Amino acid sequence: MTGSNKVIAVYGATGNQGRALALSLLKSKQGFKVRAITRNPGSEKAQELASLGAEVVKADGWNEADMKAALAGVWGFWLNTHHHDPVVHVPGGPTDEDLGRKLVDISADAGVKVFIYSTCESPTEFSGGKTPVPGMDAKHRVELYARERKEFDSVIGAFPGWYFENFITPEYTKAFGGFPMFPDEEGIYTFTTPLVGGEGRVQTISVADDFGEMLHGMFLDPMRFKNQTIQCLGDAFTYEELVKEFTKVSGKPARYVPMESYEVMPTYGSTVLVELQQIYHWTQWNGGLFFGRPDDFDTCHNLKTEARKDKGLEPEPLTDLHKYFTEHFGQK
Repeated sequence: MTGSNKVIAVYGATGNQGRALALSLLKSKQGFKVRAITRNPGSEKAQELASLGAEVVKADGWNEADMKAALAGVWGFWLNTHHHDPVVHVPGGPTDEDLGRKLVDISADAGVKVFIYSTCESPTEFSGGKTPVPGMDAKHRVELYARERKEFDSVIGAFPGWYFENFITPEYTKAFGGFPMFPDEEGIYTFTTPLVGGEGRVQTISVADDFGEMLHGMFLDPMRFKNQTIQCLGDAFTYEELVKEFTKVSGKPARYVPMESYEVMPTYGSTVLVELQQIYHWTQWNGGLFFGRPDDFDTCHNLKTEARKDKGLEPEPLTDLHKYFTEHFGQK
């Protein structure tokens, strides 16, 4: 199968991760055919992908017939399941892990050769059960399950850090004191979270700018990364550096106020915030190493560079804090 007829199916192609990958692959000089899988092909984002050359296919991951049809003739499959979808939190109902395993089986049986999965390392395994993060642990188990399917030539786990995009999402910023979108009653943009642990550095990535190109790079040479879990990050910084950079580029006052403990972090009944509370516990135990291991910027930069080369673009640095905040909060 040549590059010009390799079909890469992107699950959840209108979500943050899937869209970033689809947009990058659509500019590939390899001639990959992008099959954008979505539950709503009539959405604005789906129609945008179609206008750029993607084959937009309607499918629901829980529907086996849908997915068999969507994966027919596919060489590469990108999978990211939403483990905070309310449907996987119904007591006694199917879980995100159930969905992940189901889609592993369907894609293996369909003849997919390269399976790349949005994953995590397992805090439970690293800590010997002291700091479980059930959502992360479950994704890790799905990745290991996929490696057992011999039909795949290569299984790769892509493990993204904290999203830069969270800083421009009101639901997140309000949960952490309002920073960097909403000032407090004193007119200060206050960021408040538990401490990370270790040196306090937070591994962060721009999904739109970097993550899609990193995934693109994995599809260019999948055997090189077979059975590996790849860290995906663009920068790492402390919360003190975060608020200082915001003030520098925006001219607005900001401060970081640490919480006394991860246990006092408010969760408001949100599964996302419950998991973040668990993650702070994990990183404090592990010396601030969110990925479980020291940060690997070289692999991230090389993947991005290879993807840009494939698109006929000049190399560019990974997106760092200064670049992202200047773009979104810099003084006009």
